[in-house]
Amino acid sequence: MKKIGFAGLGLMGQQMTRRILQAGFPLMVWNRTREKAKDILAAGASWADSPRALAQASDVVITMVTDSAASEEVICGRNGVLEGAHPGLTVIDMGSIAPEMSRSIAERARAKGVPMLDAPVTGAPRVASEGKLGIMVGGPRETFEACLPVFQAMGVKIIHVGENGKGTTLKLINNLIMGVAIEAVAEALVLARKAGIDPAKVVEITSVGGARTGAMETRGPRMIQHDFSPHFSVNNMYKDLSGAMKLADETGVSLPATSIAREILRSAKSQGKGDQDSCAVVSVIEALANTTVQGKS
Repeated sequence: MKKIGFAGLGLMGQQMTRRILQAGFPLMVWNRTREKAKDILAAGASWADSPRALAQASDVVITMVTDSAASEEVICGRNGVLEGAHPGLTVIDMGSIAPEMSRSIAERARAKGVPMLDAPVTGAPRVASEGKLGIMVGGPRETFEACLPVFQAMGVKIIHVGENGKGTTLKLINNLIMGVAIEAVAEALVLARKAGIDPAKVVEITSVGGARTGAMETRGPRMIQHDFSPHFSVNNMYKDLSGAMKLADETGVSLPATSIAREILRSAKSQGKGDQDSCAVVSVIEALANTTVQGKS
């Protein structure tokens, strides 16, 4: 089986690496903080001292880091993955980064004879732990097909979108929907509270019918409980909606609802809530309405 190297052991990376191990792939990992690798090392993975060393020992290197700058540094920087390039190496960037950065990294990888795929995911850490992620892939089809068994260890819906940059573009579009839906859920729950209806009843009734959404099911109860522990942070959602707005500028598309959702996220950031889950936007809507959805009516 292909030897897998994995760089980035955050909330998602820790679950994804466990699925790779469970599928039987030999696994080596690297993370800026070795402490975060403790559990996966105990489960059978080995450790690399740098992304370069990770690449030298692997057939496929997967990166799952914070943003465009982090991906560029880990893959293209000093002691990065491409410094460990060798015949047969493939790089897969599974982070949520800007499409233009995906294309730039792919070009630099090709110059070293290394095919690269951009393959961001959709799904929370719990979904990742079950191996049920959605994965959207940009890059050469033959490389995608060669890496399909690796993707199948982590996901159930795996889509090849097109050339490099198309996977990260689809991720922006996916998160546009989620960001706007979370904003709509926040508005609905606050409106219900002001109208004298228990917000939990909104969650209950929207579990059936056309208003049913993943945003209501996963974020609605957390908004009511004011549980803003991070799954996908305000900062990350703001980054992705900003990326969607940039794409809209480039393609000549108007995104009015996205623009509003991004402004509410900006307000949450300015209140110091950037590291909280994106459902923290409900607190901004609550302040505008001088109410709270927390607790029972």
